Amino acid sequence: MVRNRDCFGILVLLLLTGLLIVPSGAMINPSAGYCTALGYTYADTIAADGAMAGYCILPGNQSVNAWQFLQGKVSPELSYCRKQGLEIRTISDRSTCGFLGDTCAVCVKADGSTQEVTKMMGLNFRERICDENSCCEPTDEHCAIGEEPADWSLVVIAIVSVLVITGIAYLLFRKKKGNEPVKKNP
Repeated sequence: MVRNRDCFGILVLLLLTGLLIVPSGAMINPSAGYCTALGYTYADTIAADGAMAGYCILPGNQSVNAWQFLQGKVSPELSYCRKQGLEIRTISDRSTCGFLGDTCAVCVKADGSTQEVTKMMGLNFRERICDENSCCEPTDEHCAIGEEPADWSLVVIAIVSVLVITGIAYLLFRKKKGNEPVKKNP
């Protein structure tokens, strides 16, 4: 027997699940972003086994693994830190490296303090917002691309989806409850 409390719990669960439908912003590959922000060329290659690897093409057509370059493990002389006259150091510290993983590069400032290289550069790894005429950065407050209609259409689709799922669940539970035998009192 399905009780009202059970139906309420299921409806709440469906509504909460529906809130997860709204998509989040996409991110670009941090190693690609770092490479191109420094003015170098980024290229993806696919190995014979299907594995994909990214490379940063440095001056003199030198090709290095883009993640290792971002981590300061290869060609440190061409890194952002060195271009700023600072020392570069590779560290293993998840609290400093954040979403980059356990290992990242930090710039060592004159006072001995360090800062993760992409934070020091002010890099934003969210994909640019584009329409058929132009693109702009997602942090640009004057960006008029993708405003009201596109944003609201996703919200409306999410709400309608949740309402449809909730309605179907309600009808199924009501039908099931209607098919249960009626208990007679002796």
